[in-house]
Amino acid sequence: MNKKVFAVACALGMMSIAAAHAAADQNVSRAPAFGTNLTIDLGRAISDTGKAHAPLSDVWTWAGVADIDAMPGRGKRLDAGDRNRVVDQNAWRAVNLQTGFEYRVDMPKQLAHQLHRYLEQQGANMGSEGTAKPVIEPSVVEKGLSNGVDTRTRRFDNTTYPFRAQGQLGGGRNSGCSGTLIAHNIVLTAAHCLYDRDDASWVSLNGTRFRPGREGECANASCEPYGAHTAIWYFTPEAFRTEPTNPWPHDYGIMVLGTSPGNTTGWLGYYAMTDAALQDFCADHDLGDGRCFNRGYPACDLSAAPANCEQGWAYQDINNCEIGGFGSKDSDNWNTRLTVNCDSSGGHSGSGLFTDIFGGNKKVVFGVASTHSCTTCSPGVEFPNAYRRITPQVLDAISYFKSAFP
Repeated sequence: MNKKVFAVACALGMMSIAAAHAAADQNVSRAPAFGTNLTIDLGRAISDTGKAHAPLSDVWTWAGVADIDAMPGRGKRLDAGDRNRVVDQNAWRAVNLQTGFEYRVDMPKQLAHQLHRYLEQQGANMGSEGTAKPVIEPSVVEKGLSNGVDTRTRRFDNTTYPFRAQGQLGGGRNSGCSGTLIAHNIVLTAAHCLYDRDDASWVSLNGTRFRPGREGECANASCEPYGAHTAIWYFTPEAFRTEPTNPWPHDYGIMVLGTSPGNTTGWLGYYAMTDAALQDFCADHDLGDGRCFNRGYPACDLSAAPANCEQGWAYQDINNCEIGGFGSKDSDNWNTRLTVNCDSSGGHSGSGLFTDIFGGNKKVVFGVASTHSCTTCSPGVEFPNAYRRITPQVLDAISYFKSAFP
């Protein structure tokens, strides 16, 4: 919808919205009132003992009516390469998709960290398998060779955990993204899958409709075994839209759904490891291969899509993802970006760099697919794909938003 038209529509409905939310404190699960700040209860998932020791509320500042009419994301190329610079991600932008109202979130760093420590102690960062039972799938896979050497295969085990907790956002043949459930109602994805910098606009609801475990283009249970789910909030770091030349260290986002598919599909955990520990964890070694992977939903009409690409299906490299290097430090001196050698293309954006053996058998995410340096890469380019890495700042941000939407 055009921004001006949306603003008029909101103004016409302002009296009824305001009347329904006359109280100063407003629950984020409801549509907020026009023109007012939003007081957020962060303590609904915290025990009474925990609440007694810390203030568990925050205020999101009204920032006007958003423009929500961008086309879905299609994956991004990073032409200039990463630049080393200190970045800080305590400032976020939020949009309520029921109203189009936008807010600035100045995330209190200490509070966000305390929330993460509390949720970590409860095991909330280690994921959940959910209640679904896997469907028996054929063992055959199809190998695709496209530009250069592409070793991705179409996967048929998308109703097993953790793959059923990974899904497609949008899903056109020349657009779309991927994402990972990290709570019963929260999807981790790339910021550029939620906000289009070129259009200065949030992506439309159709462009981010989330289909976990999707298997094909049809819009019924045979292709969408866990349904299609619509977002009610988007959150992205403010610097992703304001950084003039290099927004990519900020390229991750949170999408809150109006439903809870994760109760059925389960969800993945998330963890931050040091450079050396993560590179070693993902690397091949004498006793076996590394156990880091990427699975995403390519847009089949874009360049570098797998040969014989089947729209709406998940693809994964037959090789594990090894890490080439790190860059772009944040204010805590953690590198925010890493490069990998596993194949991907437009549509994989927002998908996770994940493992299935953390701590023995836990399924956790280490990063979010963000950009690539080339499509038809020369043989000498071994690590062309870049991810926004999970760092302590990301852990704190996830815990902050999980506390707002428990």
